[in-house]
Amino acid sequence: MARKPRIHFSGAVYHVTLTGLDQQPIFKTVADRRAWESLVEEGAQRFGHTLHAYCWARNHVQMAIQVSDAPLSKVMQNLSFRYTRYFNKHHKREGALFQGRYKAILIDPDDYLNDLVRYIHNNPVRNAKAKSAEAAKWTSHAAYLDADKQPAWLTTSTVLSTFGKTDKASRKAFAKFVDAGRDEGERVDLMRGTDGGRLLGNAKFAKKALKPVKVKPPLMTLNQLVKRVCKEENIKEAQLKSESRARHESRIRQTITYLAMELEVASLTAMADRFNRDLTTMSRNQRYFRDRLNDDAELQKHVRKLQRLLRSGD
Repeated sequence: MARKPRIHFSGAVYHVTLTGLDQQPIFKTVADRRAWESLVEEGAQRFGHTLHAYCWARNHVQMAIQVSDAPLSKVMQNLSFRYTRYFNKHHKREGALFQGRYKAILIDPDDYLNDLVRYIHNNPVRNAKAKSAEAAKWTSHAAYLDADKQPAWLTTSTVLSTFGKTDKASRKAFAKFVDAGRDEGERVDLMRGTDGGRLLGNAKFAKKALKPVKVKPPLMTLNQLVKRVCKEENIKEAQLKSESRARHESRIRQTITYLAMELEVASLTAMADRFNRDLTTMSRNQRYFRDRLNDDAELQKHVRKLQRLLRSGD
C-alpha cells in the first residue's frame, strides 16, 4: 500500500521521533549532542521553524516542532543528512545512522501540545535514565524552569502561558504538571495518532488539516530566474551550458540551481537538463555548494541578495 503523504501547512505542530539504526547510539559524546544542537539552530534559522520541546536520548530524539512555510520533510532531511555526515566523519564509520524515515504525527496543539511537552520531558524517566524530568539531562525541561537556559530555537511561551499569569507562577505550575505525569507510561495516542498515524485531534481538526492546500503558483518561471541571475552575474547562459569546468561558471551554475530549488521553481533534474549536466554530478556539486554556503559569509550575503532581487521581481 502506498504511503500517505505528509500533511503540511504553515504553523503545523508535529511530534517527531528519529531513532538510531537498530537502536544503535546516535550520540556517543557531549560533543555529538552539541553538534546536533548546532545543526538544529542552523536549520531553524534557514527554514523558520521552532521547537516547543525536545529530548536528545542516546539512541533517539523526540521533538515537538512547529513549522513555517518550509515543510517538515525539508527540515528533517537537512538535519538528518548533515548530522549523519558529521557522526560518520567523527566516529570513523560509514552508512546510514537512522532507522529509515523519521516518524511524525501532526497534533492539535490546543488539545495536545501541553501533554506532548510533558511526555517528551518525561522520556528519560520512562526509560529509567532519570528519576524525574528535572533531574534529566538533554531535554528542554530546564529551559522551561529557567529562561536563562532557553536557546533561541526553542519557544516556551506558548505552553507556559496556559499555566499562569506571571512568569514565576506559570513555571512553578508547569513543573508540577510535568512531575505529575512521570508515571503515565507510554501514551499510545501521542506515539501512534490516528488516520494511519498521521495526525492526532478531533474530527474538526482532522477535517481542517486534511483539507487540500491551495498550490501557490511559482514565483517565476525557470527562464525568468536564469535570465535574471545571469544578468546580475554578467554572464551568458551559453557559458553555463558549455563543457567548461571553469570555477567561476561552476559557482554561478550551482548558485542558480540552489535558488531554483529553494524557491521551488525547478527540480534538480530539471536543472541538470537545463545546463546539460549529469544528474549525479549536479547533486554532488549541490552538496558541496550548500556546505560552503554554511561556512562562507560572503557567499551567504551574495545569495541572500539574489534571493531578494528574485522575490522583489525587480
